[in-house]
Amino acid sequence: MKKLEKMTTRELVVFCLMAIFAGIAVGIGGTASLLCVARLDGGYGKLLGGMLFSLGIYTIIIFEMKLFTGMVSSIPKMGIKNMWRLPVCFIGNTIGVWFVAILVSFSPAKAEVSETAIALISGKVHADSWAISSLCSGILCGILITMSIWASHYAPVKGLSTTVGVILPIIVFAFCGFDHSVANMLYFYFLGEVSWQVAGYILLSILGNAIGGVLLPLAVILRGTEKDKSI
Repeated sequence: MKKLEKMTTRELVVFCLMAIFAGIAVGIGGTASLLCVARLDGGYGKLLGGMLFSLGIYTIIIFEMKLFTGMVSSIPKMGIKNMWRLPVCFIGNTIGVWFVAILVSFSPAKAEVSETAIALISGKVHADSWAISSLCSGILCGILITMSIWASHYAPVKGLSTTVGVILPIIVFAFCGFDHSVANMLYFYFLGEVSWQVAGYILLSILGNAIGGVLLPLAVILRGTEKDKSI
């Protein structure tokens, strides 16, 4: 398999900026999703929140930003020397998400967003089975994210709607509450808790996203039609 080419200094700067902007897109989508959950009762808030959150992923795909959970799909062809892109991308995504969180902290939406975020993530982190839950939830999210990203390439070939193919998996994972490691950083910002349990939850959700994200690419490679669909 062909390895990724070495980056120039300019390309590295652009890569980092696109990772930060991807985090900003996720942060805005996550904020909108949290407000829906706060303002609408029952499953309606989660459903509409998932629809609004999908705007972030849709924007990332359109502008070819760099999202960690999208980039993991290229792990099978990335090569050891290029693995540094993954942590750098995640750090850039986190900076972007926290930039949005800081702005929200000074906006009228602060109370609703922070209260909802704390309630959602605190319940997960302090659950008895938090470790296995984080990993399994992350795997399911990783599968759906790769489905969304690859749909932007495969749907037009099949004569299907690219927009629907991209948005539906995002709505499903957001509605189900599966762990998106980058979006979770918005919740953890408002939680404000620093502990080994929080760190463990973050790392396991990252691992889960990576595992889930490579399953479809590996299956396609075995089929013999592997192409680079990562972002």
